[in-house]
Amino acid sequence: MKTKLIFAVALVLALFQAAQAQGGPPMLTDDPDTPGDGHWEINFLSTLERSRSGWLFEAPNVDLNYGVGNHIQLKFEAPWLIRKESGERAIGGPGNSMAGIKWRFLDEERSGFDMSTYPQLEFNNPTRSVAKGLMERGMNLFLPIEAVKKVGPLEVNGEIGYRIVQHRTDEWEGGLLVTHRISRRIELMAELHGSALRNLTDGELLFNAGSRLRLGKNSVLLFSAGRTIRNAPGEGPHYIAAFGIQINFNRGRLTALRER
Repeated sequence: MKTKLIFAVALVLALFQAAQAQGGPPMLTDDPDTPGDGHWEINFLSTLERSRSGWLFEAPNVDLNYGVGNHIQLKFEAPWLIRKESGERAIGGPGNSMAGIKWRFLDEERSGFDMSTYPQLEFNNPTRSVAKGLMERGMNLFLPIEAVKKVGPLEVNGEIGYRIVQHRTDEWEGGLLVTHRISRRIELMAELHGSALRNLTDGELLFNAGSRLRLGKNSVLLFSAGRTIRNAPGEGPHYIAAFGIQINFNRGRLTALRER
């Protein structure tokens, strides 16, 4: 209990003391950055989660992001899932969809750091995924804040939020991400990401490392891997891995391609 409370407090302090890193895919911790007015950011990401009870594979998760002005980002994502529980057959189908809107209300130029809020609603699709046991019934609403600041050669990003879960206990979730750009093309990242029930019990803490490799002007290769370093009671370690590609383009380029 004491360890979980210290971790939660550390995340809050990180938001105000060490907050221009880029979070988001392939990492779990998000950031205040937005794509820019009229710009698209599309992530095609395959992820694998494995534990003693089985594994879950997203093949892939399609994550669409669009910039409205320089401070607002609209988001929609939907995965195709394959789940395999120990001793049972694998099942597959569409997972939950997620819609969100990010608003960056503080800028580094004026405030010394960037800060945003990023409400995201996850909901069941009208499919048989819940009936098949692929997804749990109900919605959840995540209400986080993010902050980011450059600290010497490093960029430090913090996020903490409260998740309102229908039919289950609400949760706290947060992360601290450190990024170092070693060249114009390569970015290295490492994070601590944790979650706990609303009373800060049954917490889990995960260490994750990853990289972004710029392939060209509009494409970035994404990959990461990690495991839990503190598990919820009665559970063994969880392992995660992610691999994918990010495509960036603006509205003007899309219009030009259509006119060809």
